[in-house]
Amino acid sequence: AAAMSEADQARANASAAAAGDLADVTGVPGGGSTSAVAVSRVTARTLTAAPPTISPRITAPMNAARMATPGRLRPFPTAASVALNVLLILFASACGNSNNGKDGPGPNIVRPTASGEPRTTLIGLGSLPPQRTNDAVLGAFATAAQYADVVLIQRTPPWEDFLPGGQESRATTDTTRLETALLKQYRPLNLFYAIDPTDGAVQRTRIANLPAGIDPQAGFADPRIRNAFLAYTAYVAKNYNPAYLAIGVEVNMIYERSTPAQFESFVSLYKEAYDVAKGANPKIRVFPTFQLEVIEGSFGTAHPPHWEVIDPFRSKMDALAVSTYPYLGDARNAAEIRPDYLSQLRQHFAGEIIIAETGYASAPIEGRVNAGTEEDQLAYLKRLLADAEKNSFSLVVWTPALDPSFARGGTASSLRDSGLRRSDGSNKLAWAIWEDWVRRPIKRQ
Repeated sequence: AAAMSEADQARANASAAAAGDLADVTGVPGGGSTSAVAVSRVTARTLTAAPPTISPRITAPMNAARMATPGRLRPFPTAASVALNVLLILFASACGNSNNGKDGPGPNIVRPTASGEPRTTLIGLGSLPPQRTNDAVLGAFATAAQYADVVLIQRTPPWEDFLPGGQESRATTDTTRLETALLKQYRPLNLFYAIDPTDGAVQRTRIANLPAGIDPQAGFADPRIRNAFLAYTAYVAKNYNPAYLAIGVEVNMIYERSTPAQFESFVSLYKEAYDVAKGANPKIRVFPTFQLEVIEGSFGTAHPPHWEVIDPFRSKMDALAVSTYPYLGDARNAAEIRPDYLSQLRQHFAGEIIIAETGYASAPIEGRVNAGTEEDQLAYLKRLLADAEKNSFSLVVWTPALDPSFARGGTASSLRDSGLRRSDGSNKLAWAIWEDWVRRPIKRQ
């Protein structure tokens, strides 16, 4: 029989991984917030592959201790994004033998024909798949390549690989190979890579997947965690060479929900990681991301706006990047979003501004008084893009592109219906606006 091409082998390997034992994805009850979803009990398929060609300088064992968690907290949308992104890692792990080949591991695409007024604001989509299948995983990248300028990968560091004495795992190697092959195939698609060390399911009060043997109270002050974080930052900068690199996601939630000592330890670690990333490539835009509703005090515990949380990062921050889900705050629908809701960002930062993550449900949200509709999602997208263009934001990222149909139970319905297209690929009302924006040529500045 004729040998399979590397691209076909990648698809076959991804299919094998997709058939593995993936646990049900369920929502975490959250008193009115969007859910975090979890993927666990994964049976990995071990594939024949060449030994890793990249060895991190500092590497390691995983899974246990946590920072202290002060009481039960509601999950936040980004936790869902991170958990769902685990699916891409799992499927990529089955594709370790693939490379770009003739066509690359992903499906071929054709970008919409350029038309309309030039734009300066780039638009991005997350890499979350609509189903737990190989085609869906590869298709998520293809959708971003066809209908966006930027793709978002958001990931917790694989601590076990990068602590002292560890080594790069097969999963990390294979994931990197697949994703970089997809990025090569889909040039000029830009990459936004978000290194996300904290657990969004508990409002970022602890480090996610903290390895056993690490003092949970030490957290970001532990030298081993700091060294692993710096090593992983170097790994991402060198191997992925992203256009945008978030070092820390929604870091103001550490400020609000954890201890002052933990926040101070993270700030100092961030500044070291910034230098590492810039040393690898001075052109990478490096920044943390902040959660807008938490800054405003409209999500969770009410308080006056805490814009001062940005100040410790200003000296080493190439952009002000925020995630925003207005329906978690005071707005009951898109029409109630304040006129200055996004434009206020210009008052707090003179440089580049990025909407690092946003979304809006197109169906009623379980556990919320506010009811989502396609018309309301359309109204929010129009408002979002208009404000971004008016205020010269450089990038807006929507996650996910298609509804993740497997996100069920509890308040996970808000994530399940937050795509601009349905899980079967059919368009919602808002998609026409998104596609019109994709068609508009980019005005180079």
